[in-house]
Order: sequence, then C-alpha cells, then structure tokens
Amino acid sequence: MKTQHLRQDKTCLNCGHEVPDRFCGHCGQENVDTKESFGHLAGHFFQDITHYDSKLLLTLKYLFFYPGKVTKEYIAGKRQMFVNPIRLYVFTSFVFFLLAAMTTSHHDPYAREDSHEKSTQKAVFGGLVDTAEKIRGRLDSGKVAPEDTAKAFADANALALIGQDSLENAAHVYDSLQHTFTEDQRDNWVKRKTIMRFLQLRDKYGANVGYAIQDKFLHSYPKMFFLLLPFFALLLSWFFRRKDLVYGDHAIFSIHMHTVVFMLGILAMLIGMPFHGFAYYEWLVLLIFIYLVLSLRNTYQLSFGKALVKSIGVLIAYALGSAIVLLLFLFFILAIT
Repeated sequence: MKTQHLRQDKTCLNCGHEVPDRFCGHCGQENVDTKESFGHLAGHFFQDITHYDSKLLLTLKYLFFYPGKVTKEYIAGKRQMFVNPIRLYVFTSFVFFLLAAMTTSHHDPYAREDSHEKSTQKAVFGGLVDTAEKIRGRLDSGKVAPEDTAKAFADANALALIGQDSLENAAHVYDSLQHTFTEDQRDNWVKRKTIMRFLQLRDKYGANVGYAIQDKFLHSYPKMFFLLLPFFALLLSWFFRRKDLVYGDHAIFSIHMHTVVFMLGILAMLIGMPFHGFAYYEWLVLLIFIYLVLSLRNTYQLSFGKALVKSIGVLIAYALGSAIVLLLFLFFILAIT
C-alpha cells in the first residue's frame, strides 16, 4: 500500500509537540497529510483488521497449545505481539455468558406458576419435614401434655403444608410457628431468615421461584468472577513467592487462566447444543486442571511434581473462597429479588 506523504509542518496535529521524524515521540501519531483518499482509508482498515487478527490468532495459538507461554512472554515485556489480557477476558466472558443465557430456558422466569413439582421445595424445606416428624414423634410417645395435643397436631400439619404451593402466606405461617416453639425446637437464625425469604419469594413467583433465583444468579456471575480474578492472583502470590514477580504479574496469569476456562466453556456449550446434554462436563474439569498444572509449571519454571502439588493447594483455597463469594451473592440475591 502506498504510504501517505509527510507533512511539511513538524508540529503534531494531535498533541502539538514537535515531530522529529514520521511519528510523534510524545503521543505516537503519524505526522502525515490528513487528506486521505478512500483507497487509503480502506487500506488502513484492512491493515488494522489483519494486524489485530494476527495478534488474536497468535494469542489463541499460544494459549491453547503452549500453556503458560503467553503469560510468561507478557510478563517478560513482549506485549506488542499479543492481545491485551483484559480486553481478551472481557470479550471472552461476554460471549460465554451470552451463550449461556441463550442455552438456558426461554420461558419467563418471573411469571408466577402453580405446580405440584416439589424438587425445589424439598431442597429448602427438608428441615421443616424433620421438625414435623419430631413433633409427631413426641405425640406418639406421649411426651405432649393432653391439653397441648391439638396444638401440636396443628403445628405438625402446618409445617407439612408449608412445603406446598397451594398454601398462601406461608412465610407468616412459618414465622408464627417458630415463635410458638421452644428455643431448642426453633431453626437457627440463618436457616430461619433463609426459609422466610424463600417463602416470601414463593408467594410472589409460585413454583417458578427456582427459575427466578437462577436467572438472578446467572446475571450475577460476571460480577462474581470479577471478584474472583484478583483473589486467584492473590493466592498465586502466596503460593509462588518470587522476588522478580509482583502482584500484577500474578494477575496476568489469573486473567489468562480464567479466559481459557471461559473459552473451553464456550466450546463445550457449542458442542453440547446439538446433543442437548452436558454429561461430558467432568472431562472439561479434568482438562482445565491439567491445563492449570502445565501453565503453572511453564510460567513459574517448576518441576511437574511441584506444579501438581501447588496447583492442588491453589484450587482448594480457590474453592473455599469461591464458596464464600457464592454464598454472599446468594444472600444478596435473596435480599434484592
């Protein structure tokens, strides 16, 4: 492509600094004639696209087939040849969550539905069933005073009814029962608040409450992973202490690793869509673990044994941290839904 002519004026049009050669030493803009032909515009566009594509292809090639190489080169300062890690992560995570939303159920998760399906209720109200059985056991053993028998029967039946969609104002019924129980019979504070909030949501959404919470949770995933990125980098800085590495270097590894996880998730969803099944996801988890071990080995220059042991330690700590973040987001979602 024919290059544009240099301007006679050595003052940069962008920042006003003097340009000694073709490019401004202050802002980097090329000091060329701004009156471009359509051919020049098209040529620049093609050049920019192919240049970006070449960087993207090289980055993907190294990410997938040379675990840890992109991170190692990027930390070493060879950054011009690769796509910026944050840009790649943002784009990949956007595609991942968009595809995840497209592959989930398309019915309105917030429409109230009545159903006899009790799978969600069983998961939440298992403790209520146990409490009801304890009351019935006390009745059968004669441990309940005769004057309290009618009330005990009513309490047991009310607890059983709470798990049914047909019961209205279930939260009020549950709360009233808790106040009538003795201290040792009441549910603990966390369980009581969780069940109360779930019952309020079920009064609002009916049997569709599980889908409503799931939809809220899906929309919170990007925020949750955004918090886990620096946490994973922090774990790496603890497990791999080196004087020549700073926290930002570990953060680059964290971003690249999460990007690969999203990319593999995208491939898994694309492969699973025609078959309408995801039974092979356990193989994906194994693949991610193997990739992590190889990436740690190559990036931090470790033996395979050390990389394996330390990767297990990192994953255990990461799983515990993720569980805490998951619970916090769940309580937050229950609070705002």
